[in-house]
Amino acid sequence: MHDKQTSLFSIGEFAKKSRVTLRTLRYYDKIGLLKPCCYNKVGHRLYNKSDFAKLQKILTLKFIGLSLNDISKIMNYDMEDMDLKNSLEIQREIIKEKVYHMESVIKSINEAINMLDSTNVLNWNKFINIINIINMDQKWMEQYENASNLKARIKIHELFSTNKKGWMCWFFENLKLPKTAKILELGCGNGELWQKNLSKIPSDWDITLTDFSKGMLKDAEENLKLNSKRFNFKLVDAQNITFKDNSFDTVIANNMLYHLSNIDNSFSEIHRVLKPGGILYASTVGKNHMKEMREIIKRFNSPNLTIKSWDLTESFQLENGLSKMKKWFKNVELKRYNDSLKITNEMPLIDYIFSMPGNNKNYLKKKEFKELTDFLHSEIIKNGYIYITKDTGFFSGQC
Repeated sequence: MHDKQTSLFSIGEFAKKSRVTLRTLRYYDKIGLLKPCCYNKVGHRLYNKSDFAKLQKILTLKFIGLSLNDISKIMNYDMEDMDLKNSLEIQREIIKEKVYHMESVIKSINEAINMLDSTNVLNWNKFINIINIINMDQKWMEQYENASNLKARIKIHELFSTNKKGWMCWFFENLKLPKTAKILELGCGNGELWQKNLSKIPSDWDITLTDFSKGMLKDAEENLKLNSKRFNFKLVDAQNITFKDNSFDTVIANNMLYHLSNIDNSFSEIHRVLKPGGILYASTVGKNHMKEMREIIKRFNSPNLTIKSWDLTESFQLENGLSKMKKWFKNVELKRYNDSLKITNEMPLIDYIFSMPGNNKNYLKKKEFKELTDFLHSEIIKNGYIYITKDTGFFSGQC
């Protein structure tokens, strides 16, 4: 029976509206993947409207290529699906990856068909290429987690930063660039620096966006949409830049140099491709960046939580970046960005903690997970918010 007041659906109604079988719903209930929200007096399963969102997510993740076991792990620790928009955006991103993969397979098959149509002789290397492309990049669980982690890191800053200017807008406004400039960005990621500042970009700028990841370059192009025609996109290793000497007026490295195994190689390459008088803008974080978050993890003292990933920036931080850049550039200066976080909801903070390498929700027992959630919630109730230090800025240096 469907009660209009409580918006409950019998299993039959739920199955009919969602166009899945009763057998499927019963099986999902049995394995704990989608439990009914409640039962009626005679013990029949009842579902509510939010269960449609859960079922949609299960079916989408299944379509992407995840196993029911993988999907179960995601569903068990998804913060009760409090942010439906965020969940849908992540699903959309991974589906785009799958569509791109399928289009590559179709293209490869079409090439083989066209070759048979024209010569009636199959080049077996072309045929083998179809197999290679089919097997390419099918780690959909890993891609889902990566997309989810990136969203979590961006979201916490968007929701709780005290500086409403935003890092990307502030950084862009502090780039001292001529009206006609040839610009290279290393490690452009999803192109957010440019997407957030499109209206401020002079028409005479010649901008090349590069990244070590094909997926990131594709994301940047998609995020810039029709404006992507204003940019050049190229796959480039920042330690081996494939451009001629004296090619650019400006090189931008936004929070990426500390990811490199040999920063001096990158500085050498940047110096080479910059014109005389050209400027490198390199942003990074300081030792105190997010220090309270690290203290929370230490205080919680769980063997399944680690702060080691925060040490990955040590090779190029605000404290040591000046001396490293002075070896290659002159007139090196540091400018800091004034910001912090005042977190009034524990869930985005938990998402952020688990977005860091080494902190996997699936390894944390449900009891531990609840203890962490309750602890953070109590801290917010006690103080009104959890304060997190942000220590970020950029160096500029002249060639």
